[in-house]
Amino acid sequence: MDVSGYQLHRRYAPLLARVEEIAEQAARLVQQRMRERMTPTRIVVAAQKHCPEVMTQAAQRALGVDCRPRYSESAVGYLGITALDSAGTLVVINAGGLISHPQHWLDETVVHELVHAVQFGRPGSRELAMKGLRNNYGIEKLSLPQAWKTNRRIGKDEREAESLEVLARELR
Repeated sequence: MDVSGYQLHRRYAPLLARVEEIAEQAARLVQQRMRERMTPTRIVVAAQKHCPEVMTQAAQRALGVDCRPRYSESAVGYLGITALDSAGTLVVINAGGLISHPQHWLDETVVHELVHAVQFGRPGSRELAMKGLRNNYGIEKLSLPQAWKTNRRIGKDEREAESLEVLARELR
């Protein structure tokens, strides 16, 4: 699994080192518990102000466009986020949101986001996420029933990811 930092200040070096240390083990634990394979996944640790930029670049690669989304992305309020990338799945860890928290928050965030990486491999999941991206970039509008379906899927996936955060206790 590829783990890298994106324009990180040296104060975030311990966070990046911890993600590099636990990524493979966390991926194994998640896949074993879920009994599913993870899509090819890349993890990027970025300062809070750079998270939206990393996410936008990934979405543009996945869609094959260079336009900006119709909404303004912000890293405030999330510790990690998982998105489609042209080669599979991208996990962005918000270093700024985690720097002042105990290590177990980082571990739980990595596990949570890797659960989403597995979920993207489920039948129809990637296609549904691509429809959401196309809507967000103004390429193809979602109908109201499609938006409801997407929101229900996101809610279900979030509940599953939250329930598996306990796997972080097994990380060494």
